[in-house]
Amino acid sequence: MRKSALFVVSLSIGALAGCGSGTGKSDPAVDKKVVETKVVETKVADAKNPDAIHIDITHDKSGVLARAASTLETSDKITNATLKGHLADLSHHAEKGPSNEVLCAHMTALMADKAPPDFDCIHAIEHQRVHVGPEIFAEVAACVTGAKTFEALMLCEDAEKEAEQALHAKKHGDGLELETCTKLFVHFEKLAMADAGDQSIAVEEILEEVRGDVLEACTEQGTRAEVDCALAAKDMAALGACSSSIL
Repeated sequence: MRKSALFVVSLSIGALAGCGSGTGKSDPAVDKKVVETKVVETKVADAKNPDAIHIDITHDKSGVLARAASTLETSDKITNATLKGHLADLSHHAEKGPSNEVLCAHMTALMADKAPPDFDCIHAIEHQRVHVGPEIFAEVAACVTGAKTFEALMLCEDAEKEAEQALHAKKHGDGLELETCTKLFVHFEKLAMADAGDQSIAVEEILEEVRGDVLEACTEQGTRAEVDCALAAKDMAALGACSSSIL
């Protein structure tokens, strides 16, 4: 049986992190070649599968803060109203879509006995939200919730993986250094945990799960203006103004 993108997401994260870590700088010629190759591969795949779904990645408007905030905000473990409000400002209101738990309940029902015993749906979706950002993941979520069969679900997951690869090849950030991105992650985590009150441990667990993804997103999609603004913020309320700097 062909495994879905979610089944192998934990394996793909390591490979992608290897491409996005370090200095965060890339070769435009190589990136262009990757995009051109993907276009050819997509045309070949469409000829074999006319039902294939594609997501327009030009809808992506998110830097690193929106990606990190969206995966935290859409967890049902986080119910603190104050934190939720601050995360909504950062995530471009990712809460308007279904939570990770709601998506997983629907997916699990469609997969039934086709899901492997070690499939961790919640964590897989947490990672995907960071990889593609809230705008693109909203389209993925709409596809998933609209799927009525296992086969339809596989088409959604194929589309997500294709979008993830395209975004990885077509970076819109400033090529930030890993050291700078690590400072941003630590600062964001500290502010979010302080805002969460007695849910601080849940916040830490979710963010640490996606730490590598956030660092990769930062080197690929983060901007200097966004990071400088975030590092100067003293609390989550002040942090909310930083995400708008990259739109």
